[in-house]
Formats: sequence, structure tokens, C-alpha cells
Amino acid sequence: MTETLGVLIRRIRQERGISLRQLASQMEIHFSHLSKVENGHDRLGRESVLRLADVLGLEEDLLLAAAGLQQQPFRVLGDVAAGSPIDAVEDVETFDLNRTFDPRDHFLLRVNGDSMIEDGIHDGDLAIIRRTDRARNGQTVVALVEGQEATLKRYELKGKCVRLSPANSRMRDQIYAAEQIRICGVFAGLIRTSASTTGSTKR
Repeated sequence: MTETLGVLIRRIRQERGISLRQLASQMEIHFSHLSKVENGHDRLGRESVLRLADVLGLEEDLLLAAAGLQQQPFRVLGDVAAGSPIDAVEDVETFDLNRTFDPRDHFLLRVNGDSMIEDGIHDGDLAIIRRTDRARNGQTVVALVEGQEATLKRYELKGKCVRLSPANSRMRDQIYAAEQIRICGVFAGLIRTSASTTGSTKR
């Protein structure tokens, strides 16, 4: 469930050991107003939300979205290999997307390589990934190999081995011990950026 701004403020404030009065003072607002915001009885204006983001060192877009002042942004966390595994990279872009895909449950990865082209996933496309650490056989997943390399492949668990299969008849399957693989998410859709037509497709 998506956190409201008030719930988000209280959680982060308590995690950091900041009192209500201390945070209100840093934001230059009255503590009773901040208390009402935390309890869902009042709202913060845009300038106060931006000041809050600065005080807490949080992303302005995420707080503005929680306050209902703009749409929740999608973040492109980096590239994912559709070929040989590559090092996983984080936080390189932000992206707005239709609310069909809840950005608190999904993220974007830019595809690098052509191992999934027979499934219509091309080099340069943005894969929409649903966050989960579990997958069913046959699903296309983002798998982290030995904690360091991310790859987009069809997933199959057989006994103590995991088979990661490309959707490219010219390439071979990759087989690993199950403990070498961690599922980071399941492929949920695609934003075509490598062709002249751009759109999103659910899968």
C-alpha cells in the first residue's frame, strides 16, 4: 500500500531519531501543523514539501508525489544485459509512466543486448520490472548472478540448478547453481525506445 506523506514523514523521522518539534523547527513551520500532517488532518504546500525534502535529504519528486502534488515518477535504475551479464548500475534517470504500473512495485531497466529479441525485447528498450524475489518457471526475470551481474532471461528452476534462457536461437542457455542466482523482479512490460514507435505493452 502506498504511504501518505504524513505516514512517510513519521516513519523517516522516527527511524532517524528526530522529534516532531525538531523537524518542524528545521522546516520553519509550527509543530502542531506538522503533527496534523502526520495524522492526515492537514496538508503541506509545495514549498514546505520542497523544504522537507531538503531537510531530510530525500528526492523532491517522491515527496511531491506522496503529497499528491505531482504524479509518482518512475526511476530507471540502470542497464540490464540481454546478452552476457553486466554489472548492475543504479539511479541514472527518472521516468514518468502511466499508473497502470505502480512505481512503488515496479522499476525500469534499459535493455543492453539482443538475447531477448525473439520475445520482442530489443537493445535500448526499457523493460518494466515488477519487484519480487520469486518467479515461476517460464517467466522472464531479472536475475542477479553471484550478487554482482544482472541479466534479463527466461527462468527455469530444476532441482538445485537454475537455467537462464535467451529468446535468441543463436545463443545458448546459461546454467547456474540455484544459490548463485537471486531474482530481482519479473518482466511486466516494455517501453519501445529502439524503434520509431514508442509505447508500453503489458506482459
